[in-house]
Amino acid sequence: MAPAAIFLLVLPFNHTMALRLLSLCAAFAVAIWYLRKYPVPRMTIKWPLLAWIGLAVLSVAWSHDPAFSLGEIKAEIGYGMFAFSTFFILTRSETSWRLWLNLIVLSLALTLAVSLYRYWAAYPGGYEWDDVHGYVSYSTYLATVTPFLLIWIKNLKGHSRWLGGLMLAVFLWVAYLNTNRMFWISFFAVLVVISGFMGYRKETGRAKVRALAVLVVAMLVSGIFFIQVAKHRPPDAAVTSSTGFSGSHLINTFAQSERYRIWQYWVEKIAERPLTGVGFGRDLPRLVYQKPTEWPDLFFAHAHNLVLNHGLQMGIPGILVLLLLFGSMTRAFWRMAQSSDRKYREIGIVGLGLIVAVFTKNMTDDLFWRTDALIFWAFAGILFGYGARLGRSSVR
Repeated sequence: MAPAAIFLLVLPFNHTMALRLLSLCAAFAVAIWYLRKYPVPRMTIKWPLLAWIGLAVLSVAWSHDPAFSLGEIKAEIGYGMFAFSTFFILTRSETSWRLWLNLIVLSLALTLAVSLYRYWAAYPGGYEWDDVHGYVSYSTYLATVTPFLLIWIKNLKGHSRWLGGLMLAVFLWVAYLNTNRMFWISFFAVLVVISGFMGYRKETGRAKVRALAVLVVAMLVSGIFFIQVAKHRPPDAAVTSSTGFSGSHLINTFAQSERYRIWQYWVEKIAERPLTGVGFGRDLPRLVYQKPTEWPDLFFAHAHNLVLNHGLQMGIPGILVLLLLFGSMTRAFWRMAQSSDRKYREIGIVGLGLIVAVFTKNMTDDLFWRTDALIFWAFAGILFGYGARLGRSSVR
């Protein structure tokens, strides 16, 4: 387990590329060796996953830059599937699930400590969040790890519960300092999903009330923090400073967002190549099309939407296979969350939280890329690996 454990610990940190790839390759080798001794259960999302990978590989045939697309397939899909397969194979028991969960929370705690230290050390000059891949990428990581943190807190017992409260408080404070508005919407959506399932299922009375109370408080805090973040951020990224907070300013955060111009432009480009796109690679479209002269570079980086970026790369078929993939994952986790078995249900709820977090967070940006995509696939492998074993046991 050591190589996989190291991989989980260092993954959220910047400047760890060599250690990350070395530990991932070593963990993958261990997983392949493991296959020789122990059978692996059926993967429920195999065909949608193969359809997504297959279309990406096929797009090389018509790519604007085949070499670029092949490099992106290696970086985005190859490493991601290494991580997914490794943790799917190795997460075969409650012991391994608890180990990964604790390591995920430990890694989160380390990023929070580093971020707080570097933030105050740089104050008032401003912290660039470069230790954790930049502020937008870090906010995506925080959203992705939210369901794991919440389920870890829920399962704490006795005197250790104060640690959970402290972790949640520091987590929310660092997220506030990060000043990413979309994080709070994603965080709120995850809370709704998890609290909804906990309220629906028959948990033990006192534990259920306590957990739901924590979630309600977290929802209120997330709403307050979102308003405070919007207060100091302009609705439009082309504006250099906020115009001051008011009710209209909060409305303008959505009504006057620059995203509408960005999305409209890139939808028009999808319409030019609706069946093929320009080839796999998030950054490839900007090498094909010319930036409008009045746009800042930030606008032209990509479509700032996971679905639209797939349309740009692989046309409408790319959008369909993406929705098929996420839809099949959601369906699998939904079935787990409906189970009467507590452990199986827990995995399903965390999985639904993961899907909601990643999908909502990437509706106004596209960080399903590089480190954040690798984190997603590692987490998904853990959940599907343990869920498959629990499902097989429940059938027996």
